[in-house]
Amino acid sequence: MKIIWTDSAQQNQDAAAAYIFEEFGAIPLLDFYKNIDEIEEDLIAFPELGKVEPLLQDRSILYRSLVATKYNKIIYYVDDDKIYIVDFWDTRREPKAQSDKLK
Repeated sequence: MKIIWTDSAQQNQDAAAAYIFEEFGAIPLLDFYKNIDEIEEDLIAFPELGKVEPLLQDRSILYRSLVATKYNKIIYYVDDDKIYIVDFWDTRREPKAQSDKLK
């Protein structure tokens, strides 16, 4: 299995990382990245680990989600031997607005 981050998901993750660093410093930022790395390892071992994302059930692609941090959720789908991480949601924002970004 291989994990591929879309540009949008990577940008959202980078924004979350910048916020963490600015507000809390380097140690929490390192914990953030360590947590993301662990999630990626878990996904490679168990691609269907995440639950089917309820806000995206009506789509042609079966999107799954995993809680990445207290305030972030990873949205992904599996296609053959690849895991596509398509978004990195801030769970404090309007869920419907975030789900509408994925057409």
